[in-house]
Amino acid sequence: MIRASHLAALGLLCASTVVMADPVRQVLPDTVVPTHYDLALSPDAGALTFSGKVAITVDVTAATNDVVLNAVGLTFQHATLDGSADAVVTLEKKTGRATLRFAVPIQKGQHVLTMAYTGRIGLSTLGFFAMDYSGPNGPRRTLATNFEPAYARELLPCWDEPARKATFSVSIDAPKDQMAISNMPVAEVTSLSGKLQRVRFAETPKMSTYLLFVAVGDFERIHESVDGVDVGVIVKRGDTPKAGYALEQAVALLHYYNDYFGARFPLPKLDLVAAPGQIDGGAMENWGAIFYSQHSVLFDAARSTEADRQHVFLVISHEMAHQWFGDLVTMSWWDDLWLNEGFARWMQTFAADDLHPQWQTGLLASSIFELGKKADAGPSTHSVVQEVFTADQADQAFDYITYDKGAAIISMMNAYVGRDHFRAGVRRYMQAHAFGNTVDSDLWTLLQQEAGKPILAIEHDFTRQTGVPLVRVTGTAKGVQLQEARFAQFPESISAEPLRAWKLPLAVATAGHRTGDPTVLLNAMADVSMPAPVLVNVGQYAYARVLYDGGTFDALASILGALEPVDQLGLLNDAFALGTSGYAPANRIVKLPTALPVDANPIVWNRIIVLLQELDNHYGDTPARAAFRGFALSLLAPLAARVGPVVAAGEPANMTVLRDSLLVALSTFGDAPVIERARKNFAGSTGTPAELRTDLSIVAEHADAATFDALLERAH
Repeated sequence: MIRASHLAALGLLCASTVVMADPVRQVLPDTVVPTHYDLALSPDAGALTFSGKVAITVDVTAATNDVVLNAVGLTFQHATLDGSADAVVTLEKKTGRATLRFAVPIQKGQHVLTMAYTGRIGLSTLGFFAMDYSGPNGPRRTLATNFEPAYARELLPCWDEPARKATFSVSIDAPKDQMAISNMPVAEVTSLSGKLQRVRFAETPKMSTYLLFVAVGDFERIHESVDGVDVGVIVKRGDTPKAGYALEQAVALLHYYNDYFGARFPLPKLDLVAAPGQIDGGAMENWGAIFYSQHSVLFDAARSTEADRQHVFLVISHEMAHQWFGDLVTMSWWDDLWLNEGFARWMQTFAADDLHPQWQTGLLASSIFELGKKADAGPSTHSVVQEVFTADQADQAFDYITYDKGAAIISMMNAYVGRDHFRAGVRRYMQAHAFGNTVDSDLWTLLQQEAGKPILAIEHDFTRQTGVPLVRVTGTAKGVQLQEARFAQFPESISAEPLRAWKLPLAVATAGHRTGDPTVLLNAMADVSMPAPVLVNVGQYAYARVLYDGGTFDALASILGALEPVDQLGLLNDAFALGTSGYAPANRIVKLPTALPVDANPIVWNRIIVLLQELDNHYGDTPARAAFRGFALSLLAPLAARVGPVVAAGEPANMTVLRDSLLVALSTFGDAPVIERARKNFAGSTGTPAELRTDLSIVAEHADAATFDALLERAH
């Protein structure tokens, strides 16, 4: 799943703090466990209600009168075991549980629990819900599900926990003029009336309840076969011309992931389903039927931007990575959510670098890691592996630390052990745990065996301890001394804490002499002998901030243009974080951009623009802001002259993205010619649709009342 909005085409998350209230994890008893669900649904889309019947094959491990499972908002008509008398059903709203008490004890062995019930269809895009929109032939309503982490209990009584895997057979009664979708292909269609039919789907492999999916709507599907799998993109009627790019990328990604994971996708089909609007979480990795907000699937070659193109790929690749990391192999409990989401966040970048190297997505990923560090440096940080006691707390665990610090740790590990060893360990993990559940050490143990390095100790330091390591670099006669501390956004908040150390793999080299591998496993302190100027964290793989003393920093700043783009970004990001937190002189934040050549990598310049805009937000409407904006305009003027106002034939994709960001920033800083040009273009609708979107942003930012009314009318 990708939570909330996607910024800079990379998918960012809304940070939250997990509040630990219950001392005991709320899990269901293991006296009765499911092995198979046979689910029949009959929704009434107009009334927003549904009826359901489910026959669950269960294994009883010890005689009991009670069956305890999850159910929320469901009304039970009956619940029987092997055709016996009805159980007495008691619902507990706080825990989302139902207790079925039978008069006669249930004996050890296999049984079939049958329940009939009704429920309501919501409008919140979680659970079982409806989405309304205007189609080519008038108002339309789509029904769909979105269950992570614990909303399947709103569709059916079930064991709604990731470790309670079972197989599923699903049928749904649907209008004949609409498409019904689930995790597996359609197995049988039975006519019920002139307008209604029953669609039954093939049985799934063993999977967790939160990955179950059903939908009914006015859909169309395009598809292609790859590696024996029918890959499809499903969109609302009329949108198939915008689905081709997503299908092309999904086909390439499925083949790529089959090879990378060393385990072929085990389902006969994989659909990418575009919701007719925005869904909670942005996207959801249901096995074989991934559900997306439509803007993350649809791509209009005539109107979409280059940033849109990369965004669609990254969200698709993130959710498809989950088909292995999360679906085929699933965490045992929500404590280890980071391994699912951190891996998918990292993998979306890794796959992009292999399949679309021209995007240089690995460079863009530095902003992902920055978000993890920013959250981890705050007073409300938490450990990556965190205790989750309840379903509500699981819902709160989707944050920057889970996703972005998790991705940074995995990126660091991949660099430390080497790409080939890392992939070999991942392949062993998939083979050992397919269709099962794991904890995070299951992966790292195999990687340690594969690489012969202290992976478990490093992983433990970074996932069980909070905080961002701070590496202090002090120049010496022979090189530098490295000393670990902790970085915090507000240093006084950690002043009373004892010193903390991490086993930190660091690449250190004389600037301009790159090293491909970490050369120091830092733990508290180390002396490194090498010629100056010394660059620490070469390649920026280590999850850390680097604080240079004055002389070492000035030496690096003087040769900034000669450094690799990734190291330019590292120096910029650290200078900003350290300067705004009081660890380093604040003037380093503006000293570095002035040293960057105008022909530097567009991604680096784009990052400078973001940092300038963030600095601008710290000023009020004062003379100081005016002075800063004057500085920003003078800094960006040579770049604007080089980039130009319109797309050039054959220019790199990232140059196009940079131009859009640059024009918007220049308008924010008060560049009158840029603002006036945007107003003229927008009034005359001149330029490409993508260029007009940038013009719209500029016009809207500087709109007066009349312009705002005109924009609102155009929006309608």
